[in-house]
Amino acid sequence: MEVKAPTPNSFKIEGAWKPLPRSHWNKETAAHLFRRIGFSASPEMIQLALKSDSKDAISNAFANAEQLEMPDKLSEYRKTAHQENVRIYRDIKDPEEKRERRRELRQQDESLFREYAMAWFHHALKPENSATEKFVVFLQDVFVVDRRTVRDSPALFTLQKTLREGVELKYPELCKLVSREPAMIRYLNLDRNTAGKPNENFARELFELFTLGEGNYTEADIKESARAFTGYRAKNRYEFELQLNRHDTSQKSVFGEAGDWDGDDVIDITFRQPAARTFLIRELIKFYLTDEIVPEAYIEALGEQWAARDFDLSYLIETFFQSRLFYHPAYRGKFVKSPIHFYLGLCQDLHLDVVPFEGRLLQSMNVMGQPFYNPPNVRGWLYGEHWINSTTISARRQTVDYLFEPLNEDKLNGNDKRDLEAAREQKRADFLVTEERLAPLLAMEPDEIAQHLTTYFITASSRSAYQPVLEQIISAADSPLAGVRNAIIALLQSPAYNLS
Repeated sequence: MEVKAPTPNSFKIEGAWKPLPRSHWNKETAAHLFRRIGFSASPEMIQLALKSDSKDAISNAFANAEQLEMPDKLSEYRKTAHQENVRIYRDIKDPEEKRERRRELRQQDESLFREYAMAWFHHALKPENSATEKFVVFLQDVFVVDRRTVRDSPALFTLQKTLREGVELKYPELCKLVSREPAMIRYLNLDRNTAGKPNENFARELFELFTLGEGNYTEADIKESARAFTGYRAKNRYEFELQLNRHDTSQKSVFGEAGDWDGDDVIDITFRQPAARTFLIRELIKFYLTDEIVPEAYIEALGEQWAARDFDLSYLIETFFQSRLFYHPAYRGKFVKSPIHFYLGLCQDLHLDVVPFEGRLLQSMNVMGQPFYNPPNVRGWLYGEHWINSTTISARRQTVDYLFEPLNEDKLNGNDKRDLEAAREQKRADFLVTEERLAPLLAMEPDEIAQHLTTYFITASSRSAYQPVLEQIISAADSPLAGVRNAIIALLQSPAYNLS
């Protein structure tokens, strides 16, 4: 029987954001937390979490995260990229030579970007990093920039680093830091925003996509705010600089407040608007909880609490993921995993390393619909059922199939052989499911195997439907090993596994 979504009549507003009672903290609620806050819910994680409470589980999920270090080659490229671009612009006179050198520089950056993407997947796969990196992905879908436009991997890396560190900041402070990031300056044309000729792109997206949402500002607010952000520049490509000779120092009126405002002032004024209390909470709900409409009264109640804590992101994370509303049965097992969630969840569930082949992994993410750091437009990705169509479902199934196929090294190209050798040197070459991995299940009866697999891989609402199907698959196979293999593949390719 399907559980109806909560309403203020059936689920009181005053209790919605209170912590889940300790008596409700069990295997199912812990699994729900880990599948949503990260990418998977292993029995080991659940067993450890049940020794304390949900508050400790949430705190621990974020507490031990590591910083992602910039890959060495990318760091070296960053040191010389500005000078090289200046040299091409100033010193090379021949147009054909200029075009060729720019093409070479783009190719170099593209290669480094792929290396950075692989480093991120390896980093996010570690369970201790997963919650933080998933929140970074969330913030990247708020503060959108894309690879196609920016085309500068060090700038993309440093923006992501700022978002990662921003998890522990107050949201207005994070907005200020983002406004100074070279990737954002280029993406939203702040580098063209000059006194006397203001560019409104950043001011518009600040209100519409970062803080308030549509309908909560006027065109006049945008025009006045754009003047406050004039002079924002990326010095030497990677450092923020406010160029005072390009900054408009005249009076500006933003949301009815007049003064000689700069960009930080505008952000402070923005967070005095009622809509700032609820905008990010709606985005959080869409990313982590449900793509269905949640009653506004719940959102406003949390918004009041968050504003009273000066928009502290740590408070929002703790309150949201502890809340009774977050664990409501209507929101369990019904949320479509994003491609990043799906792939990293597969790796964690199967205890696998990330596939070491750049081309295969990044192309797979493209076909599944979530290319790394390259959303479709300034609004970012749409979540939930928007991830699912015939092409993306086929790509997910192929991804599962690949993990269970033996590797034919003779058919690898030179780059793949190089990547495989590097993975072996780094002890990251355990990226496929072998017969040895499946062997422990062979001692179990078909019904025990089916129960074990459904308990481990899917949520409680789907288990009763899938257990008899898996038993039949196991029993019908030519061998016990084939039965186990076929059952796991069938389950991982099922609609239920695509939901969390």
